[in-house]
Amino acid sequence: MVPKGHKNRSIKRLHLDLRNPRLGRPAVNNEAEATSRLLREFGPKIVALAKSIAEHGLNPTESWAIVQEEGKYIVLEGNRRLVACRLLDNPRKAPDPELVTTFERIKRGVSTAGTFLNPTCVEFKQRADARYWIHLKHHGAGSGEGTAPWGPEMVYLDQVNSGSSSPVEWKEFWYWLEKVYQHDHLLVDLIDQARREQYTLMERLYTWKVKELLGAAFTQPGQISVGVDPDKIKPFIQKLITGMLTSQPKDPKAPGAADILVISSRTLNSRDVAEETIEKVWTETVGEADVTPAIDIDTAKPSGDTADAALTPDSSTPDNDGAKRDPGEDPDPHPNNDSRPRSPKPRKSDTHLYNGVRYAHMPDRLRKLIKECGELEISKHPEIASVAARVVVELAVDTLIDHQNLRPKGKQLTDKLAAVLRHLDPHLDSKNPTRPDLAGTWAAVRTDTADGHFVRDLHNCVHAYQFTAAPEMAKRANVLFTPLLNAINNDLAKPPASAVATSKKNGQA
Repeated sequence: MVPKGHKNRSIKRLHLDLRNPRLGRPAVNNEAEATSRLLREFGPKIVALAKSIAEHGLNPTESWAIVQEEGKYIVLEGNRRLVACRLLDNPRKAPDPELVTTFERIKRGVSTAGTFLNPTCVEFKQRADARYWIHLKHHGAGSGEGTAPWGPEMVYLDQVNSGSSSPVEWKEFWYWLEKVYQHDHLLVDLIDQARREQYTLMERLYTWKVKELLGAAFTQPGQISVGVDPDKIKPFIQKLITGMLTSQPKDPKAPGAADILVISSRTLNSRDVAEETIEKVWTETVGEADVTPAIDIDTAKPSGDTADAALTPDSSTPDNDGAKRDPGEDPDPHPNNDSRPRSPKPRKSDTHLYNGVRYAHMPDRLRKLIKECGELEISKHPEIASVAARVVVELAVDTLIDHQNLRPKGKQLTDKLAAVLRHLDPHLDSKNPTRPDLAGTWAAVRTDTADGHFVRDLHNCVHAYQFTAAPEMAKRANVLFTPLLNAINNDLAKPPASAVATSKKNGQA
């Protein structure tokens, strides 16, 4: 555990640790994502830290812990400080305009002659050598401007990431919820809030009753499988999560107070009470409905246009009389409801690039590309999938720009995406967007306008020979751009705009 020594290193040579427990789950793919997540989770504290650094400089009693891995200096301890210093050096790298303005204001007050650009670092030979000291620092008490303490979730993730502890089922259930409901942004936000506010309460909920109701099993390495269709039990999950975020009425005897569902350690103070409460929620939301997963349509239907039709309403499906519907038409409102208990299987729309995307109104080349992408398994072909993800989305965006006479602010993909998204929903920035299905895509574009981030990485998948695309790259593109491609297909069915769109906001993210 003896370090190699102390040296001053330029922040331009230092890199964020993508395994930092502060980043939570799911794992990030690159430093841009890590920066955005740190700012999302600890934004006010990082701003306060930047103000302190601008006025007083870096804390001389705290060296940054670094290790050299694959030719890069990785910051094991000091990731929040690195973000603060980077944005002090170049506020334009902040992921949104408000933060850009904030850090520009802070930078104007820097009185430390830029000493933060070359922090004192202690270099360790390997991660394990630094672990004792990092553990000593973060597992103790801390407050104020000092080191932010790790909560129980961060401690758990640190233990799992380091290999010192195995995954715990009820803790992993939090991440299972976020994964299966990732397309429902409102629900995911509620789950995220509940995880932060009621993290340990899940142990009672899951182990005492929810695990049984869902027929859940824990498979290695820490994967949860269930015997129900997640979409069919969503009302149950929503009510449980809402209950976890509901405060106890101040007056328990007030009218209607007894009917308010409050899920807390106080209300679930015994296993019997917990089981009764959870069963009641299940009965009210699910009742006697069949919640088993649907029959795997891959065994019943050929691949191609009709693949995954039962699971993805956007895909082309056969009518009851056997005639094939054009992609983009509404699916059969009365699908076959036959089902039987079976082990859940990932949907093809999750495992294959753009599977189920509507393309009836796309140009011929795009139709062919999307159809071929639908047969491309991301995990087996991550590099090709990442390249194809970028090519398809840019061609689709260009098609709509030409069709509707849009005028992007610039020629970069982020500029064109911003113009298309604002065309599809001029109210994306408001509290009541008309197209909430595009919120995830819009958030990614807003993040990328300042520093490239995800769209830049997709660009590198095509143009940078030294760049390596992980499967998560194409998987994220699949999630972000599938709603956009469907929206573009629908808009292409409309007649071209009668006049050129000249509004300045059309091309701004």
